[in-house]
Amino acid sequence: MLIFLKQAALEDHWTAAYIGRALGLDLSTVKQFAAEMALAGYAEPVGGKRETWRNTESGNTLAGVHPPRLKRTKAEELLTDLEDRAAQFAMKDPADGVRLQSVVALGSILAEHDPIQDVDIGVKLEPPKDGQAILHADQLAVMKLLKGRSAALKLHTWSDAMEHMPARVVWKA
Repeated sequence: MLIFLKQAALEDHWTAAYIGRALGLDLSTVKQFAAEMALAGYAEPVGGKRETWRNTESGNTLAGVHPPRLKRTKAEELLTDLEDRAAQFAMKDPADGVRLQSVVALGSILAEHDPIQDVDIGVKLEPPKDGQAILHADQLAVMKLLKGRSAALKLHTWSDAMEHMPARVVWKA
C-alpha cells in the first residue's frame, strides 16, 4: 500500500485501471482496495469522475511522500550500483547466514515520471537451510549492505502482496 501511495502521489488523480496496472490486481479487487483506502482516510473520490480517486494528505504523510527530486538517470545509476552489491553479497558462503534470492524495483521507477521521489526495492531473502527462520539481525545487515549510502533507495522485505505487482528485476540468484 505504501509503495502505491508514493507512486500515486505523482498523479493528480488515479483511476481503477491505474490501480490495476500499478498493483497487478483485477477490477473487483481494485474497487475493494480503493474503498479500503478511502475508509482509512488515505484516499478520496474525485468529484464528478467515476472510479477516480486521489491521495489525501493523510495518505501522503503515511507513505512519506516528498516532492519528486530524483532524476531518472541517477535512479538508473543507483540500480546498477545495487545490482553490483547484490552480486557481491551473493558470492558469500551461504552458511554464513541468509541467502539473497532476488532484488526487484517497484513503484514509480516503472512509470514514466521524471523526476521521481525515490526507488522502492523489494528484497527476497531465504534462510541458509530449509526450515530455519531468518534472524532479524541478519535481515537488517543484508538490507544495510544492499542500500549502501543512498537515501533514495527504499528497501522493503519481500511480501506476498509484491508477488503480483509490476516489477523490474535488478538481480536474481
